[in-house]
Amino acid sequence: MNLDSLLRRNYINNTGLDTTSGNSSGRNFNKDGSSNVQRSGLGYFSSISLFHTLINMKFSHFVLMAFATFIGVNFIFAALYFALGAEQITGISGTTPIEKFLSCFFFSAQTITTVGYGQMHPNTITANALSTFEAVFGWMAFAVLTGLIYGRFSKPRAYLMFSECALISPYKNGKALMFRMAPYKNNNLTEVEVMLNLAIRLEENGMLVNKFLPLQVELPKITALALNWTVVHAINEESPFYNMSENEFAEKSVEVLIFVKAFDEHFSNIVKQRTSYVAGDIIHGAKFDLMFKQSDNKKSTLLELDKISDYHKVELPVS
Repeated sequence: MNLDSLLRRNYINNTGLDTTSGNSSGRNFNKDGSSNVQRSGLGYFSSISLFHTLINMKFSHFVLMAFATFIGVNFIFAALYFALGAEQITGISGTTPIEKFLSCFFFSAQTITTVGYGQMHPNTITANALSTFEAVFGWMAFAVLTGLIYGRFSKPRAYLMFSECALISPYKNGKALMFRMAPYKNNNLTEVEVMLNLAIRLEENGMLVNKFLPLQVELPKITALALNWTVVHAINEESPFYNMSENEFAEKSVEVLIFVKAFDEHFSNIVKQRTSYVAGDIIHGAKFDLMFKQSDNKKSTLLELDKISDYHKVELPVS
């Protein structure tokens, strides 16, 4: 069955992606599953959700941002105390302006965290008012920070690792598109389902348009995912890849969209993850290497996650 027949029979247009023109550029989904869309027409703060940004930020970046914010806020309050006059705070030490400013900074840190060692304390109404405002501000800020940290740790995630590449490999009497996934945390995933869609760019009525087709999977659902799972799409007469050459993958801007859904027993919730493989990520004529073996004491199985993308070249059967 040729590609035109498949499009007439299986074409899908409910992906939420561009199906009417060729105005979209690049891949639809990034490797991490995020949408490859940039938004314009609104102000910066109108187009982002601060909560989602902080929840999804890398943990190292989140810690650095929280620390930098803490230093910056205390620097501002230290400058206010210093401007009021260091003599309005009993216990301020130092004789030079820099030493007095550092004392104001440490007093601010003690106030905003409600530590209050007692060595330094305000002695005027103005300084007391400022320290009261800072204490309330700190109480609210740490409440928000606690909520963000809880949100980051309690957010349901699939914790799935995908192979960096997909392969066109020999399969049965023909060939198939394959990629691998594996859980990389100590979470238990059950009722794992995978769905594949093909995004392809074709010429229609003199213009480039994006088309989407479902890709049939040999095993679309498994009961539990403990080891790695090699997902297989057989390239037969029912496949849009049938008789498609390696060059055509790039010419047609092929992108395989991966959608995974599973039940996480720890979260007691459904978790989802997605990724995609573009033509440049697809290796033709290769097979994955084995990525698990017996442990040294032969009492368990060792899943070698660093080998999830390892493969070796092979000859493909002639179509």
